[in-house]
Amino acid sequence: MKGLVLAGGKGLNMQPLSKDFPKVLLRVAGKPVIDYVLEGLISTGIDDLIVVVSDEQVEEHIIRKWGMYASVIYQANEGLEAAMLSASDYFKNHKFFFLAYGDIIAPRDFYKLVLNTYVNAGEHPVLSTVPVVDVESYGIAIVDGNIIADVSHEPSKLIKKSSYVLAGAYILPAELFNYLESDFTLPDALSSIVKKEKAFVAHWTGYWVDIGYPWDIIAANCYVLGDLKRSIISSKAQIASTAVIEGPVIIEENAVVDHNAVIKGPVYIGRGAFIGMNAFIRKYTSVEERAVVGAFSEIKRSSLQVESSAGSYSLIVDSVLGFRAVIEPRVTVLSALSEEKRILRELPLQGIIKKKRKLGVFMGPESRVKAGSVIQPFTLIDARSAFP
Repeated sequence: MKGLVLAGGKGLNMQPLSKDFPKVLLRVAGKPVIDYVLEGLISTGIDDLIVVVSDEQVEEHIIRKWGMYASVIYQANEGLEAAMLSASDYFKNHKFFFLAYGDIIAPRDFYKLVLNTYVNAGEHPVLSTVPVVDVESYGIAIVDGNIIADVSHEPSKLIKKSSYVLAGAYILPAELFNYLESDFTLPDALSSIVKKEKAFVAHWTGYWVDIGYPWDIIAANCYVLGDLKRSIISSKAQIASTAVIEGPVIIEENAVVDHNAVIKGPVYIGRGAFIGMNAFIRKYTSVEERAVVGAFSEIKRSSLQVESSAGSYSLIVDSVLGFRAVIEPRVTVLSALSEEKRILRELPLQGIIKKKRKLGVFMGPESRVKAGSVIQPFTLIDARSAFP
């Protein structure tokens, strides 16, 4: 069976993180988002993948790392339908194919469940679903036992009938392309298929994150790092004798952890990253490749993307610093949201004394926060801009 992975598009809802930077190359605990999808598919035994992209950086990454398994094509126009039609010639001689969205974070078993369901169902369409509380920002599936009765990408139509959302991994008949060529939208084509023939549900109950909004990076880090059972520390990492490491951590080669730094896992420290003297790295933080945390800074439940930096004496919480973003010294990020602020896909409540909704700052590539700033909760800073 061939696989089709959709990894194009501009990721508008992911801005400012995705401003002039492909969202599928954003890192989660050391790996680009797209790698979680490709690893999952390849783990099922599928080694013939077509990846649809719209950015040269994604093409270069796929060819460099996954070239023996995957071929890259560019989508001709915007939208899911255009992305799929760009690849239609590769699948028309196949009865079924495996379709996967390139922005899903889930364990490999998620993809194995989809394929096993297909095998057990005896060559019928299979759509994966996950249960969520707030279905508003997802496509929805109406499930009747182990059968998919209907789907919709307009939650207002079906929101009262289902708490199951489409999970972005499907095994579908190649006739789907005929619908798309007849100007069906992908949701309408899926709806027609599940009504025409019996389509089975692969119901996933493990962790799953659709990387659609900047704070989804935080949620994905929490799940992936939360799965760590032991520490993996490279022999080529430089860790000071006075540094304190507690709980499971991953520390990659050439990372430097300076004197009296404290790391409380689960935490990821990437290749060539630097953790300054007396810095405090708290749970569910990823400091990606060549990122820097200055001396006496505290980082909690945040992601420092590749080559980003947090200056000394700073407090960074519930935040994502985009590619090469810079926070200068003595910056404080506040994250407790007001009760009036409404956010799609909110993260779990936090706090020991009182549970609160928390989101900090989300910085676009090569943006900068000036020294001494205090950043209010849920602040978005555009790419290559300065704050304040």
